[in-house]
Formats: sequence, structure tokens, C-alpha cells
Amino acid sequence: MPFYQETFVDEGDIDMPRVLKILKANGFNGVIIPDHAPQMTCDAPWHAGMAYPLGWMKAALQALEKSS
Repeated sequence: MPFYQETFVDEGDIDMPRVLKILKANGFNGVIIPDHAPQMTCDAPWHAGMAYPLGWMKAALQALEKSS
């Protein structure tokens, strides 16, 4: 892509719940980590930027487990 804007995991072009469901259905047993997050303006911007997507993905995975 010639241009992109870093965004939070639940605001981007990718349907993350769908991706997680596909990975689960295919027996994926690897690591999922956020790659980029928007720049945060706080005392610990990198940590804050990673905390949100990690918590969001963990909650999405837990919801997926409960729906199975």
C-alpha cells in the first residue's frame, strides 16, 4: 500500500474476530502479537500502545472459546 495509518486492532481494515476464528478452526497453535499501534501520548507510550491490543485480543480469544 502506498499509504497506511496505524490504528487500533478493532478499528482497522482486518476483521480480527474472523481471523481468530479461522486460525482456531485450522488448529493454529502459534503466537499472535500486535505489530504496530497508534502513537500514544503518555508517560509510557509503547507500553500503552501494546496493552490495548493485547488485552483486546485476549478478550476476543476468550469470547471465541466460550462460543465453541
